[in-house]
Amino acid sequence: MHSQSLLSLFVKLFTLPHSIFTGSNPRPAIPILSSDTWAQFNSTLSGRLHLSTTESGPCAVNAALLQGLTFEASGEKLTPWEQCQVIAAKGGNNGYYVDAHTTADVVNAFRFVDQTGVPLVLNNLETEFCSSPSPNTLTILTESMNKLDFIRSFQPRQCSSIQSTPAISFSSGASLKSIYSLAEREHVTVVGPTAINFDSARGDSFFKDTTSVLAPALGSALDNLLEVEIVTPDGQGGGVNNFALVTRITVKAHPQTPLTVYSLALASSQSNTRRVISALAQHALEMAKNGWGGYVSASGVLLVNPTFGGNLDTAKQSIGGLVKDMTVDGKEEWARFADFGEWISSEDYETVHAFVKPLQIPNQAISSRLITTSLFKDVYGKQDLVKAISTPTQRVDSWLVALTLPYAHSGSTTSFTPALYDSPWNVYFLSSLEPGMSKEDRLIKLSAVAKANNFLRYLTPGSGVYSEQADLSEPNHEGPCGSARSRRNNTH
Repeated sequence: MHSQSLLSLFVKLFTLPHSIFTGSNPRPAIPILSSDTWAQFNSTLSGRLHLSTTESGPCAVNAALLQGLTFEASGEKLTPWEQCQVIAAKGGNNGYYVDAHTTADVVNAFRFVDQTGVPLVLNNLETEFCSSPSPNTLTILTESMNKLDFIRSFQPRQCSSIQSTPAISFSSGASLKSIYSLAEREHVTVVGPTAINFDSARGDSFFKDTTSVLAPALGSALDNLLEVEIVTPDGQGGGVNNFALVTRITVKAHPQTPLTVYSLALASSQSNTRRVISALAQHALEMAKNGWGGYVSASGVLLVNPTFGGNLDTAKQSIGGLVKDMTVDGKEEWARFADFGEWISSEDYETVHAFVKPLQIPNQAISSRLITTSLFKDVYGKQDLVKAISTPTQRVDSWLVALTLPYAHSGSTTSFTPALYDSPWNVYFLSSLEPGMSKEDRLIKLSAVAKANNFLRYLTPGSGVYSEQADLSEPNHEGPCGSARSRRNNTH
C-alpha cells in the first residue's frame, strides 16, 4: 500500500476479543442452545433473529438470484430454489439467521457466536444460495444493510495526507442498481462491477469482481476504494485462517463521464475470429492507452470509452485503424451515452449480457490468463496469440477476451498485483458443466479449459491470472494467494 496515493485504502475494524474459528484445529460439536438463549440474543437485535423455513431465510431472501439457474440434487435436476426447499423440508436448513440492518447487528452476532460456539455461516449470494447448512447454525444476511450516501467532500479517516474528494458511501447490501442510480442523479461516475442483474448484485461485489469496462481509463473498482468498514472477530483483517464481514464501502466519485460505445455483431467462424483477434492484437496497446475497455468473443466486439467526452467523431478516429483492419462483415453500431448509469439502463446494455454471462453463472469450467505488454510488442508473439485463441488446442465451449483491467490507469497501485497494470487483455476459455453431467465428463471439461490455456501460459511467462477466474488445476497455484480460487490476484 502506498500511503501517498489518492486512493489509499483505510480499513476500519470493529474487533472482538477472540477468533471464532481455530484454523486447522477440529471444529467442536455443534452446541444445542435453549430457546431462552436464542430469545435473549434476539433481544439484542431488536427482533431481527429468524428461524429459517421453506418460506423464509436464505432461500426466500435469495429468490431473485436463484431464478433461472439449475443444480443437480440426489439425481434430480432442480433449480437452486427447488433444492433449497428440498433441503429445508428435510430439516437441513432450519438454522437461524440474522437479518442485519446495522453494523451493531453484525458485531452482536459475532459476539454471540464467540460466546456460545454456534457455527457461523457468512452469507455469500454467489456461492451459498442455501446458506444455513444444518440446525443450530447462524447465518448473517446483509441484504437489509442498504443505505447509501453521496458525499461532496470525503476525507478518509487517518489519511490526512489524502486530498478530499467526492465519494459515494454504501452499505454492503445496497444493490448495484441503487449505487449507479445515485451516481447518475448526482452527475458523477463510480467504477464498479459489470453485472447481468443490477437488482440482485450487491455492494460487496466491489470486492468480488473488481474489473470494469471503465478500468483502463479510470482504474479498477479496488483502485477507487477510499475506505472500507469491516467487522472481524479477532482484529485480523486477512490471512488464510481469518475472515471478516464488509459492512460499508466508500468509493471515489469521478465527474460525470459521457461514454462512446462501439459494437460489432459477427457470425461465429474461425476466419472471423482470426481476423478480429489479429486486428485487435495489432492495436491492443494503443487502444488500452487511450482508455478503451470492453469484451470480444466469437459472436462480436463491444468497446467502451469514457475519455472522449462523448465525442463520436474523436472516438471513431481513435479506433479507425482497428475497424478498417478487422475486414469482416458484421452489424456495426456506434452510440453515445451521458454516463455509465444511462448506458446500463438502456436497451443497448443487453449486448453486454452475451459477453459476461458465462463469467457470472455457476457450473462453469473456466481458465484464464493475463496477456502482458511484452507479447504485443513481439510480432511472432502476436501471431501465436491469435492462433491460441482462434484454434485452441482443446475443444472448449467458448472464449472471451476482456479489456477490463486498469492498464492505462496512472493512479494508485494500492491493491492489485503489478501484472494487472501491465496486461491489456485477460483471456478466458470456458465450458459449461451441465446438470446431470457425470463426474468423468466434468473432469474432461475442466481438463480441456486448462489445456487450452497452456499455450497462453507458455507465451506469457511471469504473467499471472486473476485468481477468482483461474481453473482448478492452475500450475504454481501456491503463490501469494495460497489458492487458485482465492478472491485476490496472483502472479506466477
